[in-house]
Formats: sequence, structure tokens, C-alpha cells
Amino acid sequence: MFGWLGSNWLRVAAYAVAAGAALLAGWRERRRARVEVHIWPTFWVLTAGLFLMMVVGRAANLGGWATSLGRSEALSQGWYLHRRKFQVIAVGSIGAAWFVTVVVALLRVPARRRRYLPAATVVFTLMCFAGIRVVSLHQIDGLLYRRHLAGVKVDAILELFGVAVATAITFWQPRSGSAHDPVAASSLVEADSTSVPG
Repeated sequence: MFGWLGSNWLRVAAYAVAAGAALLAGWRERRRARVEVHIWPTFWVLTAGLFLMMVVGRAANLGGWATSLGRSEALSQGWYLHRRKFQVIAVGSIGAAWFVTVVVALLRVPARRRRYLPAATVVFTLMCFAGIRVVSLHQIDGLLYRRHLAGVKVDAILELFGVAVATAITFWQPRSGSAHDPVAASSLVEADSTSVPG
């Protein structure tokens, strides 16, 4: 019924929309950068660049090409029959890298940059998801490509959901001057102190 949601071109279009939304967010923040010093428009430009890379990768099926290349290398070098342990190590490494990166980001990113953490986490998750698909571990492929929900492959549902969340986050604008934003809060305190007479 909803099989069209699994179309590769729909995902290409979704990444293109996400890239456009990121550029729009960067343009919006660039206009505010003169007033709010904690704004970082470059983040959205870099995010748009990553999404455009995903557009090209999806349109040209670079993931499938990389998987085929790895398979042919394994066959030619004689370790194809033992590939599972290498695939498990690769998938485990990607998962560990995701976990460590997210935890370190949560602990170490300064408060003035935390507004970008949700978007960065979702984008990094999408990149790791793409990496896991390229590794093509049999058990994971069975879940992603052979299981369907309402006629749609699980991998398409997960990818489209991730891109939709990433796109929605670009429109989220935290309130300026909140208690969690020390830079904006200090600016408000300075403004209040200069407006007091005498």
C-alpha cells in the first residue's frame, strides 16, 4: 500500500529538502549573528553539505557500489567465507564510535553550542546508519531489507524518519536569554544594568 515510500528517489528528494532547510536555518541565523554572539550559522552550512553528499550518494547508489567493491575484494583475497567476523567488528566499531561521540558531545560541548546538539546527533546517526548498511552484515540486512511495515522496507522507514527529524530540527529555535544560555543571559543582565537610572 505504501510501497512507494521505499523509493530511492523519494529518499534523494528528502535529503535535498533537508539540505535546503539547513541552508535556510543558516541564513536565518546569519541575520541574527550580529545580535546573538552564541549563534553559529556555519554549522548549518556544513550540515547542508553533508546532506548534499547524501543526495549524491543515494542518487548514484554509492553505498551499493561500496558494498559490491568490498565483496569483490573479499572474494579476490580469499577471505569472503570468513567475512562475518570482520563485518561484526566493523558494525561494532561504528556503534561504539556513535556511542562515544554522542556521550562526549553531551558532556563536553559548551552551553553556548548545545542548541546544535540535537541536529548534530541526528545527522551523525544517519551517517552511522549509512555506514552500517554499507558493511552489509547478513543479520542486519535481514532486518532492514527483508522486513516490511505496511509494504515498506524497514530501512526506508528508519532513513526517512531520521531525515524528517533532521529537517524538523532546523526549524527549532530555542528562546534567547534563557537561564540555560549564559551568553544571552549575561547580555540581558548588562542591558538591564545600563537601563537603570542613576
